[in-house]
Amino acid sequence: SPPGSDMCNRGNTGGNMRVSLIALTLAGLPTCVAALSPVHTVHARSGISWRSVLGFSRVHMSDPGGEQSGDEPRFRAPALLERRVPVEQQAAVQLKEVQSELFYDWAGLSLAALCVRLGIVYAVFAGVGGSIATASYEWPTDIVPIAFAANMGGWVTLLIFILRIYGGWNFVSERLAQEVLDYEESGWADGFLSKKPEEVRARDQFLNEFTVKPVLSKLKPVVAAIAVAAVLSVGLFKVFEGNPDQQYEPDYLQTLQMDDKAAAKESARAAKDNKPAYCRDRYYKAVAGGNMCN
Repeated sequence: SPPGSDMCNRGNTGGNMRVSLIALTLAGLPTCVAALSPVHTVHARSGISWRSVLGFSRVHMSDPGGEQSGDEPRFRAPALLERRVPVEQQAAVQLKEVQSELFYDWAGLSLAALCVRLGIVYAVFAGVGGSIATASYEWPTDIVPIAFAANMGGWVTLLIFILRIYGGWNFVSERLAQEVLDYEESGWADGFLSKKPEEVRARDQFLNEFTVKPVLSKLKPVVAAIAVAAVLSVGLFKVFEGNPDQQYEPDYLQTLQMDDKAAAKESARAAKDNKPAYCRDRYYKAVAGGNMCN
C-alpha cells in the first residue's frame, strides 16, 4: 500500500468514532432530559421518582399522601415533610379540645345554664370591684358610687371573659371551614400549608355546620347583651362617681361655708374616728407624714 494510506485509514477511523459518539450523545439526550423532568421517570424497581428522592415533587399545595392534584401544580420542597401534618393541629382535634377545655365547654351548655354560670362570674368580679372601690370611697357614706363601680367592674370583666370564649370557638370554626390550612412542626418558622383531602373536608364542613355554628349563634346575642350592659355600666359610673377627694381641693373650705349638706357630711367624717380627714386616704396621709393618724 502507498506510504500515506495507513495515515488516511487512521484519520477515517478517528472521524467515524467521533461521529458515533456524537450520535450516541444525541440519542441519549432525550433520556437524560426525561430523567431530570418532574413528571414521570420512575425507578424501575422501587417506583419512586428521582426528583422525589432528591426532595422535590410536583404537587398542588399539599395532600396527606403527597400525590399530585389540581389543575395548576406547583413545586414545593421537600415533599416528604408535607405528609407530617401534626395531629393536635388538625381542625377536628382542636374542636375536641375546645369542647373539653375549662370555661370553653360552657358554650356547649343550654342558654339558661350558660347565663347562670355567667351570672356567677359577674357576681365574683363585681365583689372584687366593690372592694377595690372602697379604697377610694367612704363606706357606707358613698355607697352609691361604690355600687356603680362594682357593677362596672363586673360587666367589663364579664365582657372580656365571654369574648375569650367566643374567640376560641370562632377560631375552630374558621379552621374547619378552610380548605387549605397552615401547620407548624416545632414553632420555629417551619410551617407549611396542607390541602385537606375530600373526605376530611366533608367531615370538617359537617362538624362546622352542625356543631360549631349553632354554638356561635347562641353566643352572639349573649356577647351583644353583655357588651351593651358594660357600656351602660361605664356611663352610669361616670354620672354617679362623684369626687372622693373633694375635701382636699383648695376651694373646699369655701364650699363648706356655703353648703350645709357638705358641712354636715364633713362633720360626720371627722366625728367618725376623731382623726383628720387625710388619714382616710393613703396618698394624702403619706403627704402629711402620717401625723395624728395613729
